[in-house]
Amino acid sequence: LEGRDSSPVKRFQPTRELDRRDLRALRHPRHTTMASINKLSVRGVRAFSPNDEEQVISFCFPLTIIVGANGCGKTTIIESLKYAVTGSLPPGNKSGQSFVHDPRAMGQSSSKASIKLRITGMNGMSMVVARSMEVTQKKTNASFKALDGTIRTVDADGNRVTQSHKTGEMDKSVPTYLGVSKPILEHVVFCHQEDASWPLQEGAVLKKRFDDIFDSTKYAKALEAIKKEKKEYKAQEKDLKAELEGLKSHKHAARGYRDDLEKCRTGIATIHEKVEGLKEEIEEKNNEAKKAAVDINEIEELQGEIDEQINKVETMKAVADKQRELLGDDDLSEQVDYDQMKEMLSNLRAEGSNEAKQKLQDKLDEMRSTEESLAKLRRKTNEITGRKGKLEAEKEAQEKLAKSRFDTMQSIHEHHKLELEMPTQDDTFTQGTQGTTSTFSTMFTSQTGGNSTVHLTDEDLTSFQRAVDTRAGQIKSAYNEAKMRHREVEEQLQKELLEAKSKQAALTNDLKRVDDEQQKDMRELNEIASQQPSSSRIRQSDVEDAEKEAKKQARERDEENRNSRRGEIVNEIRAHEEKLKSISQTIEEDSKVRDQLRLMANDQSEVDMIKKQIRQERDILKEKIENNKFQFTEYGESLEITDDNPSAPCEVLVNNMRTRLKEQEAEVKHASKSANEAQGKLQEKKAIMNSNHSRLVALQGKRSSLLRDEGGIQKIKQCVRALIRNEKQEGYGDDGGELTINEDSPIHEVLSYLDEGISECTRHEINPAHLAKMLKRLKRMAKDSVRCPCCTRDWDDAKELEVFNVRMSELANPDVSELFEAMAANSNDVKVQLEKMTAWRKTINEHLADQLEYDRLVVELSDLEDLLGRDEQAELKKFQDECDKAEKDLAEKEDQLKKLHNVAAISNTILESAKRLWEKMGQLKTKKDQMEFTYSGMGHISQGDQRNLARVESDLADLGLRKEQCYTSINQLNNEQKTINERISTKTNQAATADHRFREMQARFRKEQDDTKRQEVLKANMAGRQVESKRLRDLMDPVKTRVLQKESDSKRVRKENLKEDTKLSDVLKTFDRDIDRLNDINNKIELYEKANKGSELRRAEEQLVQNHQMIAEKQRELTDMQPQIDDLKKTVDDGERQIKRLVDNIALVKKQMEADKEEKRAEEMQKRLDKMPLEDLNTQKNSAINRCRELDRKVQRYDGKLSGLIDQKKALKSKLSEKEYKNVDEEHRIKMIEHYTTATVCDDLDRYYEALDKALLRYHGIKIADINKIIRELWALTYKGEDITNIEIQSGQDSSSRANRSYNYRIVMSKGNSQMDMRGRCSAGQRVLASIVIRLALAETFCLNCGVMALDEPTTNLDFENKRGLAIALAQIIASRASQSNFQLVVITHDEDFVSMMKQELSSLTGFSMPERYFQVSREESTDGRYYSKIHSIDWDEL
Repeated sequence: LEGRDSSPVKRFQPTRELDRRDLRALRHPRHTTMASINKLSVRGVRAFSPNDEEQVISFCFPLTIIVGANGCGKTTIIESLKYAVTGSLPPGNKSGQSFVHDPRAMGQSSSKASIKLRITGMNGMSMVVARSMEVTQKKTNASFKALDGTIRTVDADGNRVTQSHKTGEMDKSVPTYLGVSKPILEHVVFCHQEDASWPLQEGAVLKKRFDDIFDSTKYAKALEAIKKEKKEYKAQEKDLKAELEGLKSHKHAARGYRDDLEKCRTGIATIHEKVEGLKEEIEEKNNEAKKAAVDINEIEELQGEIDEQINKVETMKAVADKQRELLGDDDLSEQVDYDQMKEMLSNLRAEGSNEAKQKLQDKLDEMRSTEESLAKLRRKTNEITGRKGKLEAEKEAQEKLAKSRFDTMQSIHEHHKLELEMPTQDDTFTQGTQGTTSTFSTMFTSQTGGNSTVHLTDEDLTSFQRAVDTRAGQIKSAYNEAKMRHREVEEQLQKELLEAKSKQAALTNDLKRVDDEQQKDMRELNEIASQQPSSSRIRQSDVEDAEKEAKKQARERDEENRNSRRGEIVNEIRAHEEKLKSISQTIEEDSKVRDQLRLMANDQSEVDMIKKQIRQERDILKEKIENNKFQFTEYGESLEITDDNPSAPCEVLVNNMRTRLKEQEAEVKHASKSANEAQGKLQEKKAIMNSNHSRLVALQGKRSSLLRDEGGIQKIKQCVRALIRNEKQEGYGDDGGELTINEDSPIHEVLSYLDEGISECTRHEINPAHLAKMLKRLKRMAKDSVRCPCCTRDWDDAKELEVFNVRMSELANPDVSELFEAMAANSNDVKVQLEKMTAWRKTINEHLADQLEYDRLVVELSDLEDLLGRDEQAELKKFQDECDKAEKDLAEKEDQLKKLHNVAAISNTILESAKRLWEKMGQLKTKKDQMEFTYSGMGHISQGDQRNLARVESDLADLGLRKEQCYTSINQLNNEQKTINERISTKTNQAATADHRFREMQARFRKEQDDTKRQEVLKANMAGRQVESKRLRDLMDPVKTRVLQKESDSKRVRKENLKEDTKLSDVLKTFDRDIDRLNDINNKIELYEKANKGSELRRAEEQLVQNHQMIAEKQRELTDMQPQIDDLKKTVDDGERQIKRLVDNIALVKKQMEADKEEKRAEEMQKRLDKMPLEDLNTQKNSAINRCRELDRKVQRYDGKLSGLIDQKKALKSKLSEKEYKNVDEEHRIKMIEHYTTATVCDDLDRYYEALDKALLRYHGIKIADINKIIRELWALTYKGEDITNIEIQSGQDSSSRANRSYNYRIVMSKGNSQMDMRGRCSAGQRVLASIVIRLALAETFCLNCGVMALDEPTTNLDFENKRGLAIALAQIIASRASQSNFQLVVITHDEDFVSMMKQELSSLTGFSMPERYFQVSREESTDGRYYSKIHSIDWDEL
């Protein structure tokens, strides 16, 4: 629940019913420390200046009075206090712009305000709360911004600690420090003047305020939240119960699936063991077949090597025959052996044409050297030619530069008027093309041709450079002299101008000073004249008359003060107060007696009530026993009740029933276990059947998918049918031969048949080369033997051998041999047959996996159909009957248990009734003993006091009337004393007014005399200043004229100087630019001359001539060498032909020798091949392969079964991993815990709801009663009318629903014996007084930790009597609360009568100290001419 225990204050927790001790503890807590306000400083709020120093007010104990005229800013103090502690803006200032001083009044764009409040928290710690605000004026509106505030405290070490807070944080923390809620601070403690009558506003506003004060809305929301939570938990409990039932069924099904899964795992493990054994045997047979295949491959490789060797021999012989044919007549192999040929070749090479070859090589080297020299000469000639062209181009460019230099020098001479020196006799000007010379003086005036080359001597150039330097110095000197002259002129003019302006400024300052003093005196003179109107001048006689009147009023005041009746009234009031005190003591004693008598009466009533309840409980218990006696008799039980202990026989009955109940629960549990087992077996059987049916459907679907038209099974069948047709066409099957396969043959038999057919075709395929080789071998064998190699018959003669050789040659010739023709025809047929069988085997192998899967599916479907074909339904019906029988037995036992539960519940109810009866009997005995003990030693009722309760209450009523009479007498004496005090006050005020008027007139008279003298002095001063002003203006005119003239001269001279400087600068820049261009040309010419390009050009021309001569000489040498080289080449060619002939013969003999050697090697390999057992190895290989295939088929069948078990395992795992069965045991356990805890939470919420609801009702009623009691006392004390005897707050529930508990509030007044709503039926004064009384009562009730109360203009609409009654009530409140050190009452008013009443009432009371000062707020003019609110502290005695 959202309570207030988060604050440091120990708040009331409405979780139990309160007694009166709790109320006393709340109204008068043990600790005496209370929060208070100490000092307030304001700046920039409303009429308080934002620029001047802060206005400070220190709050007194127990009373602070703030007075001032209307509009001076008194209410701003209340607003500042309220904003400092709560952050709430005044009514009508929701946005805050008008709460801060308007920046437009100061002519600024923004204005800031600050409020600082020093408070003492309820923990006794002092702190300063500071808040700042800012208003910014925009074009059309103003924006308000609340800045971050600070709270400054002092830590345990005495150091200041300042913490910055957001506005929202401070709004929460400051009320916590004060120990008062924010609504109390806003609507009770610091209530605004405009909002002071809120207790009599419309119902919605009143309800909102009281709900905030009582925090009713918060606790009503808490009740609603509890009810809502309970509803949600109740719905959650129902959902959890339903989910728990579902999880229970899922848990049972999951157990069956787990058993099936374990069986699948066992079957899979068994199949894995069998498959591993088969795979080991397959591995062994594969190794055996591989070994045989390796041996066969070795034999085939050897046969291939033999064939390759034979081909190699034949090739070598053919090559030898071809070489012999090419040699023709040069063949020496039959005439000369191999060694002789090698010796002849060696001699020929040693004695051959080595000398001729050497000569030929020397001549060729010489010719090659000559050609290289010729090429080098030609390349060098080309390089020289290129360099020559480049030098000629540079020479032409140099001549152009010389011409350009001459033109540039001529241009400089003409434009800049150079003064050239006269040349000596040796200085000449040369024109190379004409070969003539002229003097230097005519250098720039002579005319030359357009294509001539101009040459200038070094003396010419030096003389020209001297002229250039001289002219440059002249131009720069003229430019510098002009600038210096111009600067001197401008400085002189500027100096004269500054002197004139300085003189003008001095005259201006003097004139301004004289005018300012004149205006100041004029304002002072006007102010004096405005303050002394001629119609109200004070005369000396007026002052004397005022003095006489003041003395007269003082005498009358003193006479009134000496009235003896004042002392008598005080003595009478004290006597009545003593009497009132005695009556109050008697009332207190009688009240205690009345309370004791009421307590005795209450206790006796309680004893009677308990006896009545005992009789009722006994009747109810007997009725229950009589009504249920037959049920107990059914179980052999009887019940008789005694008065000694009625619960004992009931406990025996309950224990017996509990024993029977436990036995019956055990039987039900056993029956439930049997039913669950039967149900589990039934569900398990159904699950297995469903799984088998699902497996059957899945396998049938797989079989259908494999048998589709485009599937592998159909393609294999097509291949088998095609093979059978082909074999029948070849002569097997029905008509002849034995056909070992058909369309239903296993696939491994078909593959074996195809392998045999392919092997047969491979064996019948004969290579023509092998046939020819075999025939040649027969021919060779016949040549080497004496008998025929075919029929082993001896030859008759050599002719028969020749016939055999001719026949072998014919058969070996592919073009004429019929053997080759027959072999070719047979080879085509075999090849076609081989291609067909290979294609069929490839197709079958591609789809072999589908066929094996199909065979496995057929076997598994057969097994599954056999399994499903059994009498499954009969077995299922058997399980169903067993389950129904167990459930029926369980239902019967549960009915018996339910009946027994009802009987046990009845017995428990009877036991509870008996216990209640026994408990009531015990309570009766305890109550009697307690009354006997309590009232035997009661000390409040005296022994002689024999009054009964009615008499005591009557005496209390009489004492109350006597108390009211004392109050009335005291009020009458107070009224009489008030009348006397009013007369004294009136005389005092009149005397003070007369004295004040006398002093004011005397001061005005003296001031008027002083002002007259001051006027004369001011007029004389003004006349002298007018003369001085005229003299200064006369001196100003010629100075202004001179300043204007000097400024004009300065501008004219500056313009002329700038023009001349620009002209000279342009001349200098042009001259420098021309000289720079000439220097660039000179530099280029000097670089060319330094490079000596002319001599380099002449050397290139000489080298070209020499190279042309050398090239011609080399060409002649080459022409002479060519005939000699041709003769040497012819001689060398003859010797090479003889050597080549011997080399070719040696190669032929060597080839014949290698062929014979290779032929012997082939014969040895053939002998080794004949010894190898090829047939046995083929048989061994085929046997191993067939065994492997058979084992593979077994493995495939096991794989099919294994796949089915794996699929079933996956299905069971998938089923168990589904949301319904995954972690179902843990979910069932968790859900069961959640269901139990949720039900427990619902019960707890019910108890919390009831406790909080009762506590709220009790708390609200007690608080309203306390408030009304205080209102009743204050109303009787303050209201002096006779029509309204009392007012009170009445509240009623707004809704009958406790969860939506709300209260309506209204203020009612009592007139006689009738009550009516006060709103709309009371006057303005009654409304104001009622609002103040209600606020005081609320403060008394709720401000337990804060003794502050502020009243803003409390006398509005009150007449004299009610003002006096309010003053008396406030004075008595101050006197009664003076013992609380932190009690503070802040009264803000403009009513001086009310202040006087307060002072008189306070002075007549004792027991507290009077305030030292009061505060006055007024509007005063500030230094900026505007009026701001100021706070002044004034001594209390001056009030």
